[in-house]
This record gives sequence, structure tokens and C-alpha cells, in this order.
Amino acid sequence: MKNGEKKKFNKKALIAVILCAVIVFGIVSYDFLSGRSSSEKTSVAMGTVVTVKLFGFGADSDLDRIETEISGLENSVLSWRKEGSDVYRINEGAGSEVSVSPDAVKVIGQCIEISDKCNGVFDISIGNITRLWDFGGDNQRLPSEDEIKSALADVGYKNIKVSGKAVQIKKGQSLDLGAVGKGFTCDKIKELLDKGKTKSAVVSVGGSLLIYGNRTFSIGIVNPDNDKQSMGTLKLRNVCVSTSGSYEKNFRQDGKTYHHILNATTGYPATSEFKSVTVVCDSGLLSDALSTVCYIVGYRKSLEILKEYDAEAVFIFNNNAVKVTDGLSGKFKVTDDSYTLDK
Repeated sequence: MKNGEKKKFNKKALIAVILCAVIVFGIVSYDFLSGRSSSEKTSVAMGTVVTVKLFGFGADSDLDRIETEISGLENSVLSWRKEGSDVYRINEGAGSEVSVSPDAVKVIGQCIEISDKCNGVFDISIGNITRLWDFGGDNQRLPSEDEIKSALADVGYKNIKVSGKAVQIKKGQSLDLGAVGKGFTCDKIKELLDKGKTKSAVVSVGGSLLIYGNRTFSIGIVNPDNDKQSMGTLKLRNVCVSTSGSYEKNFRQDGKTYHHILNATTGYPATSEFKSVTVVCDSGLLSDALSTVCYIVGYRKSLEILKEYDAEAVFIFNNNAVKVTDGLSGKFKVTDDSYTLDK
């Protein structure tokens, strides 16, 4: 693919994302009974489906502002494909300092901190690796061992330097913010809604969800074995939620399934004891990153990391056992008999 060329959506991957969108229950009936005004819009951005549901009289004026915000983040900050974006310019200028926006400085700085906490299994300098696999793209494939070994030589978050308003990566490195971009977008939408007329909202950006305001929403957790259905519900308010699971983007080759959650220390899809991990916390960026980290590092290490960030989680194990952290006790309910909540 040429630099700056717009990537075509893989239709199968996009359909899967639509089917895996988090289910929000009871919104229409609640809205009708309470007499509240609501606005809703669904679109495609950042290679995924974006669904916005706003509540409050005059909230419809926030719809266009949200769409503009998402477009601006993708085109000017987060995308490695969009010529002129911060990440694109950092990658193109590898080896030199590149002046970037405050948003880029914030995202990259937080990602470096998270990488430190998990010994580098999560690493935004994994760009050369993700391009080899091209999960969800038209050229997804199993790279050769030599290709992965060569690309791994340039992975290393400790080579990312953030200084004031500038970012520098080493020559040959390439950043990819795909593991945090959707969550960070939820954070920016929350900032926008704080200045608008919306009283409460549910905004879904792919696998990341913003639940805004003081109203409690019941959301569905996708069934990893049947992504057209949910396997449980969570009752939440005023938080961000992100899910990482092997069912989201994958392909089969030579009888083996390869999923998109890559361990940055190996260059290969992570071997995990989970089918999926859902993380709940105040920050969209953190929920997005931590759901990936937890999926990779396993249950015991996850509990340590979650505690450090004051985050909660729902773990769906490969044997269909389900565990939730203490902060979600009483808020989560299993709705599919094939799963068992381990208390």
C-alpha cells in the first residue's frame, strides 16, 4: 500500500464488528417513559462502526460535533495511514524529533507508561509487525519467521522519546495506536459532551464504549462463541468500557486460527487463558489498552495491573468460566447457560 492511500474496508471484518457491537438494553423504553428527547447516529470511522446515542433536550446538536471530533482525531492525530496526521509524520520522520499535537503527546506518553507496567507485551512501536499480519485488511496472512524476526528488531517502546511538544522514534521504527485509538476517542468525546447539552449518552467506537452521565445503562458483553449474541450484562454509569477477544479479528491458515491480539515481545498472536477480557474504568484509553494487556498477561498479573489503575474487569476463560473483579460484583449477570460465574 502506498503512503497516504486510503485502505479499503474488509467487508467480512466490518460485518463482524457490526455484529459484535456492544448491546445497550432498555434505552428506547426508558426514553419514551421519561419523556426525554434522544438522538442517534451510526457511521463508519477508524475502520470500525461508530454508534452514538444521546439523551437530553437539545442533545442532537452534539451529534455533528462528535462526528467532527472523530474525523479530526483520525485524520490529524491517530492514523498511521493518513498523510499529515501526527502518527504518520512521526513514522515518516523516524530518527528525528517531530512536533505534534498535545493529544499525540498525551496518548504516546501514557502508552509508554503502560508498556513499562507490563514488561513490553503491549507496545505501540509494533507498527512493522501489525502491517505484516494486516488483520482485518485485504492482505491478512501468516508472515514468515524471518519477516517477524526482522520486524521485531525495530520494536521497543524505550526508544520512543517524548520531549515537550515533540516525539522521536528510532530509525526503522513505526508506531501503531490501534490498541488505544478508539478508547482515547471515547475520552475526547466525553470532554466534548461536558460542554454540550447531552445529559447522558452511550457511544460505541468499535470495541470501546463510553457510558456518559449519571443514568445507569445495562450493556451486553459479547458471547465469544457466538458474536451475534451476548453472554451477560453489566449495569454501569459514567465509565468507559473496552473488550479484547480473539473472536474480533482473525483468520485460519493451515488449520490454525490466528487472531489480532499480538504479543509485542514475540510478534505473534498472544497465547491466552481467556476468550475475552472486558475492562471498566474512568479512562477510555486505559480501558482499551488494559483489555489488551490483561488478555496477554493472564489472570494473576492482570489483577495486579488493574489494581494499580483502579480498573475493573470481566474475564471469560477458555473453559467458559467467568470471573469479575470486586468492583463489578453485583453489577454483572450471566445470561447464557453455557457460561458459569465463578464466585
